[in-house]
Amino acid sequence: MSALSVEEARQLVERIKLFAQPQRLIILDALLEKGSLAVGELEACTGIGQPTLSQQLGALRRAEIVVPRRESRTIHYSLASEEDGLRVRALLGLLRGDHAALPALHAVSERYGGGKRTTAQREAEGGAQFARIRMNDPQRQ
Repeated sequence: MSALSVEEARQLVERIKLFAQPQRLIILDALLEKGSLAVGELEACTGIGQPTLSQQLGALRRAEIVVPRRESRTIHYSLASEEDGLRVRALLGLLRGDHAALPALHAVSERYGGGKRTTAQREAEGGAQFARIRMNDPQRQ
């Protein structure tokens, strides 16, 4: 893994700030667990009121982590890609200290943490970049 440049560190800090908001983490967790949800369903299962929910979904949409899909007058939200789902699962698992998230952490590490890539390659991949994480896992020994 190459040394972190000041510009790359700034970009990562901006990405981390996106996740450093309780309602956003709750929304992402709900989408991760239940898949695509209408705004009303998200409101019901998260307990986040509509104005706040719309604001937080807007931030996640601008960051291209979630995508909207319109069905008639209803808007459904889902994670933008499988890659984003993997990153969210790994991040939430890491923050929770959940050993069940080790496979997601390993997958993120394999995809994004290993090998030398140019800045252009990292930017093309988008999203957060995670370092390789090694934990004592009895199943892997």
